[in-house]
Amino acid sequence: MVNPRGATYLARLTPPGKSAIATLSLFGPSAWEIIFKVFKPRTKKPLPILPTPGSVFLGRLGQGHGDEVILGCKTISPMHLEIHPHGGTQVVSMLLEFLQAEGATLCSWQDFITHTTTDPLQSMALILLNQATTIEPSKILLDQFHGAFRLWLDSFLVSITQGDFENALALLVDIAKYSFLSSRLVDPWKVVLAGPTNAGKSSLMNILAGYQRSIVSEVPGTTRDVLWLETAIEGWPVSFADTAGLRNSSDPLENAGMLMGTNAMEQADLVLWVQDCSVAEILPPVLFNNKKVVEVINKIDLDGFNASRLRKDSMGISALSGLGVDALLSKIISELVSPIPKPLQAVAFHPLLKSALEKSKEFVDKGRLLEVPKLWVSFQKNQN
Repeated sequence: MVNPRGATYLARLTPPGKSAIATLSLFGPSAWEIIFKVFKPRTKKPLPILPTPGSVFLGRLGQGHGDEVILGCKTISPMHLEIHPHGGTQVVSMLLEFLQAEGATLCSWQDFITHTTTDPLQSMALILLNQATTIEPSKILLDQFHGAFRLWLDSFLVSITQGDFENALALLVDIAKYSFLSSRLVDPWKVVLAGPTNAGKSSLMNILAGYQRSIVSEVPGTTRDVLWLETAIEGWPVSFADTAGLRNSSDPLENAGMLMGTNAMEQADLVLWVQDCSVAEILPPVLFNNKKVVEVINKIDLDGFNASRLRKDSMGISALSGLGVDALLSKIISELVSPIPKPLQAVAFHPLLKSALEKSKEFVDKGRLLEVPKLWVSFQKNQN
């Protein structure tokens, strides 16, 4: 929604902290009026009465000597200006306070996007795109920003208004295949390494990290806490957790560590049940019954390893040498992200969109087609 109340919004678009250059953005009907009054060009040539899009000015802004800044005009209808001062925290805070005193309304970068983007679906995608940390979610969100979900929604609503129940239902079924991504384009998948003591979970954690993230010892019960590692696999964000080995113990500290590991497993999207190939097989506990579990047979580089120990869906690795780890990583992604959207595929990229789709499916199933357009009108209004 673009500025219904005529306010002039101000936001810091670069993150807080020390940097060479920061970016402030000023948007609204009074933006140029504010700048025209307080900006001092470096040359003797005054600012124009109205700037042209793409024009750039060098000068000073702020009280007293202020700070030397670069001022740029992005658009004039609506007026959208960018200010690039030095990036020190005190300089940026001073300029924000100064511009507020001149009549600008300070807001967060997220609210700034909402105020300056006409399509609420675009603003939702852009906000998430700014928070995405890996390439695959970024590509999906960029497709949605450029209209993939909007095109799907328009086609779906046309089917509804024309009473084409069959096509509307087919469109819902197609997009529902990707609804699992709604909460995993910014937040990482959670994968927990679990299993008996001395199975090699910590060694596996270290080879995934590329450095010694976990302490490795032959003494059972070394791992007491839950250690998290955030990384990327094949372009997807993943957090691994190394947990205490599961066994019967009278040590209260070790038992507390196992309890923390159990709590982590409850949050997991996937559990890697790691076992030592040289000892008898131990089945995953009952608490894993509602989880996706991949059995990982470790230490397959040991002499005497029997390949028959590997079942159809289990993965054989050596956490010491790295043997089989690449295949394990591919297996993890195939378990977490399936199906992977093709380019330009519409995706319900936000939990609120997933909920709206589920409600739409409910209305369609019950034959309440006239309520579907009202649902989406209300949804988009609520995002403004």
